[in-house]
Amino acid sequence: MINVVVVEDDPDLCGSIVRYLSLVGMSVRRAGSGAELDQLLAAGIPDLLVLDVNLPGEDGFSIAARLRSTARLGIVMLTARGQLDDRVLGLTAGADAYLVKPVQFRELEAVIHSLTRRLREAPKEEKAEARDEAFRAWSFDAASWSLITPNGHQVPLTNAEYRVLQTLTSEPGASVGREEIAASLGKVVGGYDDRSIDAVMARLRRKVNAASGENLPIRAVRSVGYVFAAPVEARARSES
Repeated sequence: MINVVVVEDDPDLCGSIVRYLSLVGMSVRRAGSGAELDQLLAAGIPDLLVLDVNLPGEDGFSIAARLRSTARLGIVMLTARGQLDDRVLGLTAGADAYLVKPVQFRELEAVIHSLTRRLREAPKEEKAEARDEAFRAWSFDAASWSLITPNGHQVPLTNAEYRVLQTLTSEPGASVGREEIAASLGKVVGGYDDRSIDAVMARLRRKVNAASGENLPIRAVRSVGYVFAAPVEARARSES
């Protein structure tokens, strides 16, 4: 039997999904937020999550990134946010599949069966290696003002780059608003051109890629700001 947790804050939709998946033979629990999900996970890890993005408190992108680095389970995002940036962000954060509402429950059922079959058929060693490879942490080194890539390349940062990354990596997987990014750059909140923030992010991506050959996992979140969609290890400044 496939064990599923549905994380959805719309009680009617959540109830409909739970009823359908239960009728087709799955064991299903429900949660309306990240906090409720954590309570369920404390009692046991399911085979798979069906995860909404727009949730009260912690959003689905943040939940996926957090769980992907600590738990082995399938993640299917089911959300109304269907823009390309949202899809890329969801998959980068750790979703195995990304479905856009409204969705036929038969399609959701098929995706769950397909994903669960792949997870169960893969050798345990192969799954562990794949997850370790995909979710190796970046390091933000406050002592040397540098970003260290998963492959060990050390990329020195300017003052502006340091401040931006310090803000984005303080809570990996969580969306950071443009106003907070502007404030980190010492700009007047509300008076800083959004395009200037986009330009800073573009330059930072190019710099990291040129220095290391790796893609910086900073993703734009539509109408919000940016997110660092990968695990990060913070290295604190040494005391003088």
